[in-house]
Amino acid sequence: MVNYRFFLLSILMCCLGVMARKPADVFIYAGQSNSDGRAFVSSLPDYLKGDCPYRYLRFANVTTSSDGKFGMRKFDNPKGRFAFCDVTNYWIEKALKRDFYAVKCTYGGTAIDTLATLPKRPVWCADSEWISRNNAHRGDITTGKSLTKSLTEGFADCVNVTLSRLDGGYDVKAIMWHQGESDRKKAGHYYKNFKDMILYMRNAIYAVTGDEADKTLPFIFGTVPHKSKQYSREVEEAQKRVAAELPNVYCIDLSYVGLLDDQLHFDGPWTEYVGKLMYNKLVELKLVKGKALKVRRPN
Repeated sequence: MVNYRFFLLSILMCCLGVMARKPADVFIYAGQSNSDGRAFVSSLPDYLKGDCPYRYLRFANVTTSSDGKFGMRKFDNPKGRFAFCDVTNYWIEKALKRDFYAVKCTYGGTAIDTLATLPKRPVWCADSEWISRNNAHRGDITTGKSLTKSLTEGFADCVNVTLSRLDGGYDVKAIMWHQGESDRKKAGHYYKNFKDMILYMRNAIYAVTGDEADKTLPFIFGTVPHKSKQYSREVEEAQKRVAAELPNVYCIDLSYVGLLDDQLHFDGPWTEYVGKLMYNKLVELKLVKGKALKVRRPN
């Protein structure tokens, strides 16, 4: 009788263990310099200072190479920079209190249109004909020009090597994006280019995950501040038009956000501010179960 009860208890514990394994949340960040981060680590928020600012974050930057592995995110270079994703990830961690995964693919000065930036730079173009004949960028323009493929193929590597081996599986929650400055010279093309890129990213991620929900994966983006010397009203209007037409595309108004003296990039306090807004949007959309932050605009 004792052995029978022990047997039933063992089965129950095993069942509870399986039920307790939740899919690991995965967040994707992409874009140009303000997504890459241009604020110096000397202006880090206090909570990101120290040897180990994260406990649960598993981080992979797939911009120039991808081995499918995740590591730690530290700010140990005194001349280094940080981005809004570093702030967003901190607050995701505080809410989840369990392992989660962030995939980043960013590159300064990049456009979606192939003719909007310098020839030596890769681009986010997802035009079907162009992308079919261009490879993923992997650190050298001779390897490939497509950043969209850098992201999607880098994500696939992360799935094959790491995420697919997690006991509870994984769940891609959202793509978070900031870009648009470099496309101002080809602003008339931005509506189609932006729409094509979002659809390509979603379809490529769905091809890996097989999750029907990823066909309309949440895509969250911030607009370019009006004080930026590379601001384009036509680009902003195109972004908002895409957000109105495609399901699960969400626009965060950053028109008033302050910049460094270069009139291009978020400074430290504004980087933190944008990171908190991104986190609050995740909470609002119920992509992260947590409490929204009270966010004050920097002075």
